[in-house]
Amino acid sequence: MLLKLVFALATIAALLLVTEYLWRQRKLHVETSRKIVHIGTGLVIAFWPYFLSWSVIQLLAVVMFVAVLFSHHFRIFKSIHSVKRLTRGELLYPLGIAICAFIEPAPWMFTIALLHLAIADGIAAIVGVRHGKKSRYSMFGHGKSLAGSFAFFVSSLAIFAVASLLLDDTLLAFSLSWLLMAALSLTLIESISWYGLDDITVPISVIVLLSLT
Repeated sequence: MLLKLVFALATIAALLLVTEYLWRQRKLHVETSRKIVHIGTGLVIAFWPYFLSWSVIQLLAVVMFVAVLFSHHFRIFKSIHSVKRLTRGELLYPLGIAICAFIEPAPWMFTIALLHLAIADGIAAIVGVRHGKKSRYSMFGHGKSLAGSFAFFVSSLAIFAVASLLLDDTLLAFSLSWLLMAALSLTLIESISWYGLDDITVPISVIVLLSLT
């Protein structure tokens, strides 16, 4: 267990340190460095339930939140705190992971939820920034982009589809209508979650949707 714990922490720490180094060397834009950390850590944490207990994952999630809060206050990892737009995503991200861990869903539910947090949300942000300037729309006064929302929808659909193929159909059997409904619902939830709140609303919504199947 100790070796697994060290591996889990070392992977996250290495990703943060390498990204911070590249940002300080001016080889990465701050938005790029944030998304590398966002996607990379999410992909790693998504599979924690398969080799760590829920109590350990919960402890690690709380430690992550405290560490990010400390880093935010003292501006330690500037590569994830120097973004100019108004967001609290770097703080809400570990909080969203912690909430999912304390729910203690089935491991495959946690994995799918975290893959949405890492891949769907991460890709949507990248596509929105790079290609969304001409497709902006407003949700209750907050700007979003059709390009980013479409990227989220397609990514969500792909995650559910691959999960449906890989998991035993006695656990998970998605119909096409369910796939479309779930991906569309999560896209809407993501579009109305501002200031980084989607880091909480998206993974929790995934777990709720899967629990209702």
